[in-house]
Amino acid sequence: MQGVHEDSLMYPTEQLVVVELSGIIDNELLTKNRGTCKILDIDSEKPMMQIGHYVFAGKYEDALGTCVLFEEVPQKGNKAPDLKYMCQTVKKLTMERIFLMEKKEGETNTGSDADGEQKDTNCQSIQEQDKNLQKLTQDNMDTA
Repeated sequence: MQGVHEDSLMYPTEQLVVVELSGIIDNELLTKNRGTCKILDIDSEKPMMQIGHYVFAGKYEDALGTCVLFEEVPQKGNKAPDLKYMCQTVKKLTMERIFLMEKKEGETNTGSDADGEQKDTNCQSIQEQDKNLQKLTQDNMDTA
């Protein structure tokens, strides 16, 4: 290959991403799963992530200010670990919990919303479910 350094093909590059999760009920989620997750389409406009049985969909946004990342440097004895600067960024990946639903026969994978934007019809966010539940409750109260 011309113009491509051979070392870059053998060793993948590592990038740090600041991820903000919303919709988590279990505060110990990351501890229980030892910080491991599965990520799909990290380079796309709408990446997805799974941590344990929780599934998240998100988008990249500009952070308010600068996100600074540190790593813990263990100390000898019972001292608290020191923090060492790693990097900084002005972008973050904002992820919202979604619920996957089984696809019924004859359903299509994608549809479009009012703006004509592609939307996954098999996923529904917590906010969408709350809105649907509120509308259903309001409709029931109006008919009663």
